[in-house]
Amino acid sequence: MSKYLITALVLIITLQAEAQRLNKRQVKRIFDRSEIMQEHFVGFVLYDQEKERVIYEENSQKYFLPASNTKLFTLYAALNMLGDSIPALRYEERGDSLIVWGTGDPTFLHEKFEDQRAFDFLKNQEKTIYLSIDRDGSSVLEPSNWRADINSIPIAANTAQVMGSAEGFRSFPASIAQFIKQDTALLEDKFILRRAKVGYDLNYPALPIPEKFESKVLYTVGSDLTAQILADTLQKEVRLTNIAMPEDARTLYSVPTDSLLKHMMLPSDNFLAEQILMLCSSTLDGEMGIKKAIDHSLENFMADLPAEPKWSDGSGLSRFNLFTPETIIHLIGKIKDKVGDEDRLKDLMPVGGISGTLKSAYQLDNGVPFVWAKTGTLTYAHLQSGILETRNGKRLRFAFMNNNFVRPTAEIREEMVRIMTEIHERF
Repeated sequence: MSKYLITALVLIITLQAEAQRLNKRQVKRIFDRSEIMQEHFVGFVLYDQEKERVIYEENSQKYFLPASNTKLFTLYAALNMLGDSIPALRYEERGDSLIVWGTGDPTFLHEKFEDQRAFDFLKNQEKTIYLSIDRDGSSVLEPSNWRADINSIPIAANTAQVMGSAEGFRSFPASIAQFIKQDTALLEDKFILRRAKVGYDLNYPALPIPEKFESKVLYTVGSDLTAQILADTLQKEVRLTNIAMPEDARTLYSVPTDSLLKHMMLPSDNFLAEQILMLCSSTLDGEMGIKKAIDHSLENFMADLPAEPKWSDGSGLSRFNLFTPETIIHLIGKIKDKVGDEDRLKDLMPVGGISGTLKSAYQLDNGVPFVWAKTGTLTYAHLQSGILETRNGKRLRFAFMNNNFVRPTAEIREEMVRIMTEIHERF
């Protein structure tokens, strides 16, 4: 074989190896070729988990609006502050009385959770039930048809199922029907129920009630209404009290913690995310509250993150949340270390082509998924952060954050998927 042929073969092999090598230049080339990614503010980090090094980064230390990537922070807080099972109630027996303190457990009569041991426990009680509100920490948010209030004992996700006809209204929970009232000042083209700005009323316009009307509506929470709904649901008396919870109060547990976290992560459930932080705060002394759980988590579990998180809520609906891509990469690593098993971490994430918010985004590769990630979407913001596996078996961590675009979100999502799929297939 001539030395020229040998040289040519060496060159070909070298070029082929270079084509398959996952490095900064290769990934930058993929981004540079994307017209869409040149139009807006992009943050991206690709991290090799085995070699523990950053392969490529773009605006990694700049702050981005994270949307539902915020739920990664809620997930990590819960993994640190909750045990294997969710504390459903704290309680104490005093003579013929049962005093109950809520924990924020959102699974109580929630349609997605069959296990209702807290309900069964209260339903089967022969003692008089007292609901204590001394550390309730309820959050009454601006009345809307899309965001539920937060409280220490949410019942059926603080949502009522309303059925109506010309004869009137029925609801579950039954106590809500008394608050459904006509409001002639409510101008709507179609029949709808809207929460009043103040109080418990659910108002409808001066229009005929449709036959077989049915709707899910969010109601305004309050301790007196919670006690009333609980009494109606249990079909027994529930009294309010303000007794301080003793240190030795007993705990009743409900569902496995991973089950609740998965129900939050896969469909990106905002209500569950906020209530999970309420649950976390219930493990601390004093009044419960989302901010209390956030402050405790930042100080005790996240002080080593590379850039201080600007963290305001559990769900990511707030536009006061700001995180850097670099911080997200480190947080995913901390989550992975905390769960101690990458398969468990993957099980908590939406899976490209299979489940959750990524079910229809990615195609499987010969029937096998390759992306496990938390998505996030708000107006002018779309993100994915998680784990990517390549065809050559590389296990990568990534944060892909897009802000301030004016194209339809679907076009941004498609381009993100195209880029991540190309990295998967080529390397």
